[in-house]
Amino acid sequence: MEPIYLAVIAFCSSLFTACAGLGGGILLLAMMLQIFPPNVVIPLHGITQFFSNASRALLLRGFIAKDYVIPFTIGSFLGVVIFIPLITIVDQVIGSLILGIFILVATWRPTYLKLRSVHATVSGAITGGLGLILGAIGPLAMSAHPKENWIKEQIVANHATVMACQHGLKVVAFSVIGINLIEYSYELIGLVLGAAAGTFVGTKLLKRISDNRFRMLLNIVLTILAIRMIYENLATLALG
Repeated sequence: MEPIYLAVIAFCSSLFTACAGLGGGILLLAMMLQIFPPNVVIPLHGITQFFSNASRALLLRGFIAKDYVIPFTIGSFLGVVIFIPLITIVDQVIGSLILGIFILVATWRPTYLKLRSVHATVSGAITGGLGLILGAIGPLAMSAHPKENWIKEQIVANHATVMACQHGLKVVAFSVIGINLIEYSYELIGLVLGAAAGTFVGTKLLKRISDNRFRMLLNIVLTILAIRMIYENLATLALG
């Protein structure tokens, strides 16, 4: 029963992401933390998210802006390399609190940051580096995309492509360090199949959503995720 249950929650999370642009990955992670040991959750989640985003990018491949995605992805990798030495220096709680505020400002007052006006490589380096240290790569990258210039299909396709590359890098890293997920093969199959099915159905539903409604839904999801980050980290600081 567990693989079927996992397929259902992966389906729902991918369906949500395909319709809203993002958010399903965090929902899936929260559910997986209730089922799997902590040491295998991130690898299993990374593999599932790779297939979820890759299938979404494949279905919407005609909307991918290669002149943006390629330099953004290259910048993300460069940002990871540059920011690696800061992993042990930056305070995670303070950093995540700032990141939540950053996402809120980038979502509702993007002109204040002017991040979308810089070259995609620079934007990718900034978000990729900060994402490595502070997490929340999806919301951070989405807040930096020049969404005002894209229709909803372009937003979903370009973000999915960037995230597929990010999660693909994670999968390679997991393989290199020798993480063995053989005993979770059936669960992983359920997750991947559910994610792919959710992406397929969600992509069909996306066509029925107007651009204005999609943008509002996307901004609401980004706002909820940012407020959640701010609240959790303020609570951590308050508890000492």
